[in-house]
Amino acid sequence: SSFTEGSLYIAGFAQAGDPHAGLALSIDSQTCYLSHIKFENGAWSHPKIRKQNLANSLTLTTLLKIHDVSTSALTQQQLGDASDKVEVPSSSEPGECLDWVIGVVQALHDAGLLKLSSGGDLAREFSEFAAENRNYANRSLFPNVKDSAHCE
Repeated sequence: SSFTEGSLYIAGFAQAGDPHAGLALSIDSQTCYLSHIKFENGAWSHPKIRKQNLANSLTLTTLLKIHDVSTSALTQQQLGDASDKVEVPSSSEPGECLDWVIGVVQALHDAGLLKLSSGGDLAREFSEFAAENRNYANRSLFPNVKDSAHCE
């Protein structure tokens, strides 16, 4: 599958243990808007959506396409609104980021902006695909891209 500008992806970032997950709305082949939660000072927080490099990233390994721009265009505002609807986890458990991402995808589905067949299947698909991509944690490689079988 190929990368398309303007499409929405679940992004996987290499870290110790399971990859960190976020949502990447691509702007072009170099940059995206990133929506994610981060863990610092013992708690999860949801920073403002910001621009993130796609190319030349040392940690971005995975892009699982969950909505193609050819179906309909998503905006930064729509992604932000859906992100704001999902509660930031109160626990300090690692791995909560993927559950939060799936919650945002569900909110986008509920708003009629994309189609999700199963959040559990999507989470499993991402985890299995991202686990194969550790060698993409390299500035000279573009992240590995795949179309989701559970979202459009």
